[in-house]
Amino acid sequence: MTVCLSQVFAIVGFAAIRSGFVAYGQEETRVSPLPHSFTVVETAKYTIEIPKGWSIGKETPWGARDITPESGAGQFGAMTAGPTKAGWNELYKTSLFFIKQEEPGTETPFRTGKTKLGYDCMAFEVKNKAGFFSRRFTLVRNAAGNVLALSIRIPSQEQEKSFVEMFKHMVDTAKLK
Repeated sequence: MTVCLSQVFAIVGFAAIRSGFVAYGQEETRVSPLPHSFTVVETAKYTIEIPKGWSIGKETPWGARDITPESGAGQFGAMTAGPTKAGWNELYKTSLFFIKQEEPGTETPFRTGKTKLGYDCMAFEVKNKAGFFSRRFTLVRNAAGNVLALSIRIPSQEQEKSFVEMFKHMVDTAKLK
């Protein structure tokens, strides 16, 4: 299991377990190419768009998936949970506890807002020991309290712009069902 996936689990998993969530089982996934440079990934719980050529792993028992490029480093992650009554502050603190156990770093304060599709969201970053914000996280929540945690691990500062643009597209197109 990769660090990115572990971090995504930390973001939602612990708080979801504390609020009585029972993990989703394996589910069918439909992957459909789009005419531009992205592919639609549709599951029973959410829909996201990922870069063409990237692959999405099988869902774990706790609803997490790794999303990896065809070649090279870097990674996205997606994890579902819910409904949960945990607030952003609790999800943030719990997330950081696990994130920092995986790899030390300095976090930014979390920011709340809305996604382009109108979902409530929270986002924050974690700086690595070299001073680069290599890990970024966005949690998206619908009115029913279901959460989709999205994460990115940027392989290098030189690739930051392209990876952030791809991650932003994934967040902007995320739909909870």
